[in-house]
Amino acid sequence: MKNTKQRTAVMRILKQSSDPVSADDVFAALKDEYPSLALSTVYRNLERFADESMVKKDVWSDGIVRYSLADKHHGHYLICTQCSAKIKIDECPISRIEQGIEKDTGFEIEGHTLTIYGKCPKCIKKENN
Repeated sequence: MKNTKQRTAVMRILKQSSDPVSADDVFAALKDEYPSLALSTVYRNLERFADESMVKKDVWSDGIVRYSLADKHHGHYLICTQCSAKIKIDECPISRIEQGIEKDTGFEIEGHTLTIYGKCPKCIKKENN
């Protein structure tokens, strides 16, 4: 894949982000630096990176596709189905399970995602009042 200024910039945003980002997020972060950059260019580059397995592509319950570096473990999330609040789970509860699965099956796991949907305490409190 040919290295361009735009691809380098898109990859830089992914590397700097502690959370998965949407194409709109990347575009907003780069628009001042690259005023002629088109949102379609960001989408094409993110999709190309996903096709090359350089980034992970996940569709969240809000229907927005988010991207993260394939070799970076971004943690896991609780997502409120009512207000869309996102709470990061700092410790990965899946890692030990993966190790057991690999040992039992010989399957080499390359990664996983975990998103748990429900209602946040604030929304539960609003419902109960």
